[in-house]
Amino acid sequence: MLRIRFHGRGGQGMKTASRILGSAASHAGLVVQDSPVYGAERRGAPMGAFTRIAREPIRERGMIARPDLVVIADDTLLADPIVLPLGGCDAFSTVLLNSTKTEAELQQSGVPLVGRLLIADFTTMAFSATQSLASLSVVLGVAAVCLCDLTLDSALAGVEAELSSTLPAEQRVSNVALAKNVYEY
Repeated sequence: MLRIRFHGRGGQGMKTASRILGSAASHAGLVVQDSPVYGAERRGAPMGAFTRIAREPIRERGMIARPDLVVIADDTLLADPIVLPLGGCDAFSTVLLNSTKTEAELQQSGVPLVGRLLIADFTTMAFSATQSLASLSVVLGVAAVCLCDLTLDSALAGVEAELSSTLPAEQRVSNVALAKNVYEY
């Protein structure tokens, strides 16, 4: 079973990113469980989402204590003593971080980094492609799809499943193009 945690702030699209991954895995014929967890349920408040992917029925419930993959939408969450996005990570965990900072800069700030760290400026990537920060959810969701070894077809199916009822056709087209670029990144 793969256990994935998404950490962000309300409005950054981590619930949608988690659902894109879940829909992609479901499209690939896997068993999926995803659920968001909110604190204050307001824009800007820390929130998390959890996705489990398996080939057999998933009997675990609740928070993921030992993640295989952690997706972090905002590097300011790293030092948050309540959020603890790196909690439970070990040398076998992969951490996907949206940041303009380098690993050295993050280490200088005193954040104890563990596992395989992948850093990219996904915010700029999302905004450049769609002129909307809302597409950060697509970028991080598809990056997670890729890291979970799912296909591009599954990624696109996940994006379409999650965005088809919320975005007009023109915006869906730009987000699908963005998804393809992210997957190949």
